[in-house]
Amino acid sequence: MTIRLLYAVAIHECAASGDRERMRAMVQQAEEWLREAGDVSAALELLKLEIMKLERNG
Repeated sequence: MTIRLLYAVAIHECAASGDRERMRAMVQQAEEWLREAGDVSAALELLKLEIMKLERNG
């Protein structure tokens, strides 16, 4: 899996740039990342649960 850093700041700056091609490229990158990443929220919750288990067990 390729890691892409799509920070909200970068997306907001892109939107404010007025550069239509840059905006379209950002949309394409973000949509591709979402397709590849799957359900990040569910994966994050699973990770948090695993951390809690480890912390409880010492």
